[in-house]
Amino acid sequence: MPLTFRPASDCPERARRIGEALIASGLVAVEEQDPGGLLLACGPEGLTLTVRGTDQPLSLHLDFVRGPQGYRLAHAGQAREDLIRALGRLPKGSTVIDASTGLGRDALVLAARGYRVIALERHPILAALLSDALQRAAGHPALEPALARLDFREADAGKWLEENDMLFDAAVFDPMFPPRSKDAAVKKEMQVLHRLLGANPDPDAPATLAALRRHVRRRVVVKRPLHAPHLGDQTPAHELRGRSTRFDIYLPL
Repeated sequence: MPLTFRPASDCPERARRIGEALIASGLVAVEEQDPGGLLLACGPEGLTLTVRGTDQPLSLHLDFVRGPQGYRLAHAGQAREDLIRALGRLPKGSTVIDASTGLGRDALVLAARGYRVIALERHPILAALLSDALQRAAGHPALEPALARLDFREADAGKWLEENDMLFDAAVFDPMFPPRSKDAAVKKEMQVLHRLLGANPDPDAPATLAALRRHVRRRVVVKRPLHAPHLGDQTPAHELRGRSTRFDIYLPL
């Protein structure tokens, strides 16, 4: 789907530079070249990804300070998070790699709980949205401790692990869920992601899981839809089931 960039006059300089870098790389075009498809707009609040030509407005904007995610981070130390439970009794200060950071929410919650997190995202548009949101969050004192423990990088997890022979205490992997047959049942932000990433954005997920299992001391936690099959032919040692999500727990290889 065509992707274009439109900076407003009040677009912050940091976000404008991200958009211009995407144009220079050939990943997006200036808006005048294609009025349809996906629009990466830049306004006073930073970057927003919008799907045009739909009956209902579909847009994605990341904000770690306000809204539901701001509340989640503010209460990360007290909330009962299934993801934290799935990691087991992992001490604060442990190293965790998030191999498919996506919207960055789980990675920041992990950092807010005291873990040192390397967060990887390979899709350049998602990485741009996340980088912009993290830069905006950096000016808020309440988030400084978590941000100091988060190392975000635009990278493919499988390739990055090949190039960096590192061992982590644990890993988190959230491969993109396949689109449902009825889009009305899917959150609007997930509909935007499906338009951006396509029907099968993570065909190499089983290989990534195997690589992660070779680079952890304790466990890999894979986030899956509740009734989805396991990744590839790898059977988890344990499962933790929530209302709509399942956490498959794999031991090191």
